[in-house]
Amino acid sequence: MIFLALSEAIFQKIKEILEREGFSYKRIDDGESLFNLSKKSHPDVIILEKDIPLLDGFATTLLLKSEEKTRDIPVIAICKCRYVEEETKARDCGSDVVISYPFEEAELLQVLKKFLKGR
Repeated sequence: MIFLALSEAIFQKIKEILEREGFSYKRIDDGESLFNLSKKSHPDVIILEKDIPLLDGFATTLLLKSEEKTRDIPVIAICKCRYVEEETKARDCGSDVVISYPFEEAELLQVLKKFLKGR
């Protein structure tokens, strides 16, 4: 299961890719809910972006990586702008991979398959 916390435009693009590849996913509306659901359900991968409600993507990632139950869940951060500072902050918060939007489908699939191998 892949948890997604994304804006509508990015969600629609990723949703199409996930459905075509047969991956199961759940869209979550905000960072606080994402964190709480991840502790209970332990998804295989989390894909999020900075601009999500309640807790932004940076704060959510920090919480996920500091919580024993969720620290091993791979986090893929989607950055909507190509600022080195934003990518650096996403990595510093604990994101396992940072992908800039717009991205190539092959790039996302390569990362997902790496994390989902054997699951």
